[in-house]
Amino acid sequence: MIEAFYWTRRGLSWDRMGVRFVSWGMLGLLVASCAAGDAAQGSPRAGGDGGAELALASVAARPPGPWWLATDPVGQAYPAYGVALHHMANIFEAPAKESRVLGYLRRGARFRASEEVSREGCAKGWFEVLGGGFVCHGEGVLVDSAPPTYADPPVMSALSDPLPYRYMKTTNKDVPQFMRMPTPDEEAAVKAAFAGTPVTGDAGVTSLSGLTAQLAPLVRSRMQPGFYVSVDREVRDEASGRVFLRTVRGGLIRADELVDAKQPKGVGVALGGRLTLPIAFVYRPGAPALRLDPITSELVKAGPDLANQSAYQLTGQAVVKGGRRYYVTADGLLLRDSAIRIVDRVPRPKHTGKSERWIRVDLDRQTLTAYDGERPVFATLVASGLNDHATPTGIYRLHTKHVATTMDDMAGDGPYSIEDVPWTMYFLGGYALHAAFWHDKFGNRRSHGCVNLAPRDARWLFFWSASDLPSGWHGVLAKVGKGAVVTLDTGSVYAIETGS
Repeated sequence: MIEAFYWTRRGLSWDRMGVRFVSWGMLGLLVASCAAGDAAQGSPRAGGDGGAELALASVAARPPGPWWLATDPVGQAYPAYGVALHHMANIFEAPAKESRVLGYLRRGARFRASEEVSREGCAKGWFEVLGGGFVCHGEGVLVDSAPPTYADPPVMSALSDPLPYRYMKTTNKDVPQFMRMPTPDEEAAVKAAFAGTPVTGDAGVTSLSGLTAQLAPLVRSRMQPGFYVSVDREVRDEASGRVFLRTVRGGLIRADELVDAKQPKGVGVALGGRLTLPIAFVYRPGAPALRLDPITSELVKAGPDLANQSAYQLTGQAVVKGGRRYYVTADGLLLRDSAIRIVDRVPRPKHTGKSERWIRVDLDRQTLTAYDGERPVFATLVASGLNDHATPTGIYRLHTKHVATTMDDMAGDGPYSIEDVPWTMYFLGGYALHAAFWHDKFGNRRSHGCVNLAPRDARWLFFWSASDLPSGWHGVLAKVGKGAVVTLDTGSVYAIETGS
């Protein structure tokens, strides 16, 4: 009966009786075992003090009990509690500041830590954190024997959602982002100063010239149309009735100056079931669904237009009509070549392990495919760099992953800034794969060099690819040669491993 003990949602009802029976049976066994131990070693009541000492020695010498009687193993190994105080609190590979940074925690993140390891190079002590690595108490983090108090912590990232935060954008010029709640007079003075000073600067950093020495420390940034921020919560000034929104980074912006960003739907599809390569994504709205008339062999409409960014299984066959090529789908539709992006299978890159996960980006067709060894498992549309901001080709590895990080000057002309770009995965310098919620033009070149994905697709890729993000961390740096391989090509042949 004990061997059959398990608990599932599907079996909640059964088994209440069975669990009750097993529980009483276990209790009986434990009581009998204790009684037998007392009889063998000498009961304290029967044998006086000497018997008590024997009984205690017997308990101390017993092997650990079964799992349902065991103490918390995490609590035993990591008895201390910590909270991150800085926006980026580094985690080091060793208890030394010159050691490699493994990743970081974001302000407000809570974690478990070991007992103090040493104080060499850290005045208040090094502590090992759950997930690996060490933090220096008092430098970006606080560690204590009980969960440390932290007044008014920021909202934590929602790791299970397509976007980790709520995002909003400015639609007006010269919107001030404040460091603290301004008085009505201070707010009016800042707006007047902005109105009288032309906008200068680039890459999301607009000049704050024109502000007096008293006002300058109050202002965090001068936001322009199209600036995006991640929002934490609403803050009210009860005296004046003004409503501000606090950003995740701690800035304050008038609520009536922000509007919610639209979230594009997911584009990607799983491979290996209903869909296998080659497939085609529709990337132009209004593309007609066509069939060949069985009598005239002419093209005729087969129904409503194809849904933009929808995926279709291809047969490998094509038809040429009127000088245009049409690809045949598994359900008999004909897709015009100018309206679709084709995803086909490519060989595994050289020096990539046979069971290693890797990512292929086709810059000509604006597609991305995720492979598990030789097996393609996921495909989607992307938006890579415009012609004057071309995404580099080559074979790289992901070197840094962030749940969210700020990027500037990513699209358009003039100042541009997006706080907390989600699911960012850098592969070469400042070039990254990341989510883009500010547009849905996937399948077209659009960025300033990075590879944009729909948020749902980027989140999937972030957690699927190496290196893994330990629980509670906001960013992780891959060891050399350990990040997921990323290949970016324009259809040309790249080095492959054959005969395997």
